[in-house]
Amino acid sequence: MKNFVLLLRVNTNMDPGAFSDPKEVADRKKWLDDIQEKGIVKYLGGTMPPIEPMACTIFADGSIKEGPFKEVDHFLTGFLVIEVEDLESAKKIAKTNPILIAGGSVEVREVLLR
Repeated sequence: MKNFVLLLRVNTNMDPGAFSDPKEVADRKKWLDDIQEKGIVKYLGGTMPPIEPMACTIFADGSIKEGPFKEVDHFLTGFLVIEVEDLESAKKIAKTNPILIAGGSVEVREVLLR
């Protein structure tokens, strides 16, 4: 079995109210409940709303760039680590995330847990 992080993102131009809609909230909760029942969720996390300052990037020269970063068209809204057989299995799970219906995206990356 392998571990994959699913990075959940929404577009910066999306209506923030869309994510507090009761149906949207219920759909996300059902999706999480369903995959948790499968026993594949290793870690579940979320991020804070994109209110400045709430993120930064630290560079090798010691400089710090405060975020969120206006040059990107999306922001990270949540993440989870799942344990499945392979990348195809992880993609299959990611494709069912309701964030896609709302116009968001899911990035899938294999990770090593220690």
